[in-house]
Amino acid sequence: MDIELPFKHEDEKNFLNKIHPLIRFILPFILVIPFLIINDVYLVITIILFVLFFNLVFRLHLIKIISKLKALTPFILLITIFVPFYIGNTVFFQLNIGISLNIYVEGLTYALNLFFRIIGAAFVFLTFLTSLTYSEFIEALTKLRAIPPFFIGSIVIMLHYIPILAKSNRKVLEAQDLRGKNFTSYWQRLKTHGFIMGKNVVHNMERSEKLYESLKMRGFSGKITFSSKKIKLADILIVIMFVFIMISFIYFINLEQIYMGVLQLLV
Repeated sequence: MDIELPFKHEDEKNFLNKIHPLIRFILPFILVIPFLIINDVYLVITIILFVLFFNLVFRLHLIKIISKLKALTPFILLITIFVPFYIGNTVFFQLNIGISLNIYVEGLTYALNLFFRIIGAAFVFLTFLTSLTYSEFIEALTKLRAIPPFFIGSIVIMLHYIPILAKSNRKVLEAQDLRGKNFTSYWQRLKTHGFIMGKNVVHNMERSEKLYESLKMRGFSGKITFSSKKIKLADILIVIMFVFIMISFIYFINLEQIYMGVLQLLV
């Protein structure tokens, strides 16, 4: 399992480079928060299609985004897979595995809805994160006055160690393969990754603490600074445009009627 941070390289150029990093960091929140609060599957589908169109128009790394999304899918499944067993009243199916477990219709519907909304949110965030370089992401965080400087410093160190942990995990698994250990399934490999990751996290927490202390001894105050980059009028207009689009989808456009009309045409 090869894990890379979802940021683009510094030398990659596209139209979105003209938009301030803070604006690109804020836009996914404008798109995601409404459909996480409002339980409307048509709104979720519309936002996903809108962001997919956004990907194609601005030629973002759609294949890379889908690859990252695929890696997140097992963890999202773990969040939703147990919901049908304890939410609802109408029994859809009963499992007998020594004890009787009921799968409820209401819980199944809620779990599918929740899974779809989380997948949609992850897709939106990955789209905009891949439009940022690592330095632009940190710059966007520093522009948010609500985040304390020491917290941003911790994020920088944490992001630094994620690829290191992934590389360490891969080497351990390769060593196990060379010694004849076979993984019969993706889930077994994922479980092994989780066990190794847990051990490495404890070890690397000590490394990160030593790194932070060494930085402080060299005069690092915890505050990260960038050359000043002003937010232009065009950036503000982009935010207003996205807010207007979301308000239109929620209040002015009957999304259900549109999708039902399209479905009838196809049938």
